[in-house]
Amino acid sequence: MRSQTVAAGLAASLLLALAACTVADALKVAVLAAGDECSEGGTDCALSALQTRRAPVKSSCGRLGSHHGSMDCGEGVPLCGVLVLETGRGTGAYRHPAPVVHGLWPQVGNYGNSKCLAPTHSTDPDTVHSCYAQEGGSHSQLLGFQRHEWTRHGVCAGVDSAADYFAQVCALADGPLRVMAGARAAGHDLVETAEALQRAGHCVWKTDTHAQVELSACAGRDGRWRLAAIADFPRVCGGRWAPTPPPALPLRPIGAPTAPSPRAGQCVRGRHGPPCGGDGDCAGASGCLRCAHSGFCTDVPK
Repeated sequence: MRSQTVAAGLAASLLLALAACTVADALKVAVLAAGDECSEGGTDCALSALQTRRAPVKSSCGRLGSHHGSMDCGEGVPLCGVLVLETGRGTGAYRHPAPVVHGLWPQVGNYGNSKCLAPTHSTDPDTVHSCYAQEGGSHSQLLGFQRHEWTRHGVCAGVDSAADYFAQVCALADGPLRVMAGARAAGHDLVETAEALQRAGHCVWKTDTHAQVELSACAGRDGRWRLAAIADFPRVCGGRWAPTPPPALPLRPIGAPTAPSPRAGQCVRGRHGPPCGGDGDCAGASGCLRCAHSGFCTDVPK
């Protein structure tokens, strides 16, 4: 009888020890996920972080992985798109030690019904902005990548200038990148990182094969981009959109010769072709093969 009592006591002690280890491990994960806020390792802070880590996903974001097809900006919303962030867990150029920003992409053409609104000032970027200043990249490489993002996506974002575009990109990315850094430190995979972003209120449109996360965003007539759930686009960025009407054509005197019709748009290597909303819009343009993600016809095949 005594040996049975001793064995039972040892078993109970072992269970308590295992439970303590489980709690300790959970607290360590919580501290890592909380980042600088738990730098002193306080138990209260760690418990708070653990509760945040387990908090339910905000309902306005929608279920992760539920978005398919093209993006719908919603009524009265002129611009919508995605803020693309790299976790750094991809391959090749998409593999690096920390999360970084890729860019802000209006969802035009086949990707969504966002308008392609040209910038007020169309000069190319001439400065490497803070969120693009990756360690190990040369100034010319980083500036070249920014120029690629500007000509591919920024020229449709309805911003004032390239400087305005990249300043907005960096401001939008700051909070999400902090969340992603905490997730990276805690050893989270791509799906867990996306879930952490949703819990923090940064709604995920989708993830991709390069281990990138795309956050839904919109902009109103003021050209100011905001991260928001797609269901909230009309509330956050809405308002009646009244595009500027085209200038009235001058009256032609009766009997005057008809001016020749302008030549159809064409695609030239290294330059945007005519604006488009789908591949069909490019069918009659000389040298054009398809409608690119930028919302312009291109001569580059898929």
